[in-house]
Amino acid sequence: MKKRKLLAIFCAFALTLSMSAVSLAGCGDGGKEDPDTPPVVDPDDPDGSEKPDEPTLPETPQDGYYVLTQKSVENFDRTNAYLFNCLYLQGENATWYETDYTGRNVQEGTVEETDGGITILIGLREYAFTYDRAARALLFSGKIDRQNVQMRYAYQEDYVLPADDALGALFEEELFGEDINENFYNYCPTVVMEGQHKMHVWYCSNKVSGNVTDYIAYRCGTLNSGGRWEFTEKQLVLEHGESGTWDSRHVCDPTVVQGAFSMGGEQYSWLMAFLGCKTSNNTCNEVGIAVAKAPEGPWLKVESLNPIANYYESPNYAGYPNTWGFGQPSLVSVDGAGKVLLFYAMGAAKTCTVVEEWDLSNLDEPQKLRSADVRERGVVNAGGETDCINNADFAYDRVRGRLYCIKEDFPYPTDGQTDWIAGTNTLLYLEVGDNFDLLFGSQAYLWNKFAVLDEGTGYARNHNAGFVRSGTGELLDPYRIPVLYTAAHLKVEYPDWELGGQWPSLHTYRIHGKEFTIR
Repeated sequence: MKKRKLLAIFCAFALTLSMSAVSLAGCGDGGKEDPDTPPVVDPDDPDGSEKPDEPTLPETPQDGYYVLTQKSVENFDRTNAYLFNCLYLQGENATWYETDYTGRNVQEGTVEETDGGITILIGLREYAFTYDRAARALLFSGKIDRQNVQMRYAYQEDYVLPADDALGALFEEELFGEDINENFYNYCPTVVMEGQHKMHVWYCSNKVSGNVTDYIAYRCGTLNSGGRWEFTEKQLVLEHGESGTWDSRHVCDPTVVQGAFSMGGEQYSWLMAFLGCKTSNNTCNEVGIAVAKAPEGPWLKVESLNPIANYYESPNYAGYPNTWGFGQPSLVSVDGAGKVLLFYAMGAAKTCTVVEEWDLSNLDEPQKLRSADVRERGVVNAGGETDCINNADFAYDRVRGRLYCIKEDFPYPTDGQTDWIAGTNTLLYLEVGDNFDLLFGSQAYLWNKFAVLDEGTGYARNHNAGFVRSGTGELLDPYRIPVLYTAAHLKVEYPDWELGGQWPSLHTYRIHGKEFTIR
């Protein structure tokens, strides 16, 4: 230890001498400055000890726009759900702008400064923000509508608030459609969202005014800065087959998912299931499938497999040849590729819903993997009475491991001389976990009711509803559940409506949106 210490002292002494030598060398001719160039001296800082001034950041939030950069609800990231979301501060006033698929929401309130931030008061609600001076950001962490919410809004000096566009339709309004006197109908929508601000909608409509022949139509909606949806013109993308084919009379009730499907050496990324029939009396319906490379088509029927749910060859047909059959399908992707769940309604010896798992990755060699009737323990109607699952749509919530269902309620109401369509729908969920084995196993399971779609919409009849879903048939948000449904008027509201052989009420079928929330 002593030798290490003496060696260290010697090294330090040698280093000092070395540095002194360097310092002296700098005094020689090679280290002289040019005598003709006087040194530059700052009169305000003659010894050069002061640092350059840095921009002064405001101690408290300044007036202007603060733009949302992050938002989570119960740890679910909702930042991208908004077309835009910002706070505007002006003196003691605050305005909060939020625009998403439900519309443009503007709330006005007041601002109070607090230690370390501000509180915004809107009505009876208070939102306490802390101020991050270095980032010039407002931070919120607390409860909103009994949910844990975190938000961050950053100051943006050059932000321009988007104009309030008045074109298009709000989500809960009639989204599109012909004038009611033109004798067309629109119903049974299926929806795939592209991001949060583009909506692909396929639905059932007629081609000729007054002629009741079902086609599958398509429109694409874009959310504008006014929180309204602007849709493209109607395109008929799938029509009935030729005379004598299984779907020669009607094609309707579409459901669509994205995935990876091959057929005849070609690759397709969109799969549709639909109801087809060759009868005109609502009997012997069947289910077919079609594929496309783009949402607007062209759509190609998979004729080598159709009908994928064949009523005439099923055991049900032998005993019940004049019953409703199979139809009203709903698709949910299993793997984001070629495996899907195919749900469809059965009306024969009993009314229920069937679920089948298919591998359709190679449509030249399709494989049905398993099948079961969807069990109905816990299934009720809007009034809480025991019911079945009929004319239903399904969506999967991967975050919470739930399968959601919206289904029409029995019995159908009979008032207003309109007894063939539903007045209410019930929304249910089933705890399935991270796969769908529960649907096919022997274990008992229980559906949970959480909401109803009823006359609160303002319409006496509400039917043929579908979830607003992702391309794989999943919810976009585990706490917000939007649906599109078909609203209709009663026959007695149009007592003289006999134009072109149209059914009473049918010409009033129009598509609207409705959002439900779940904790």
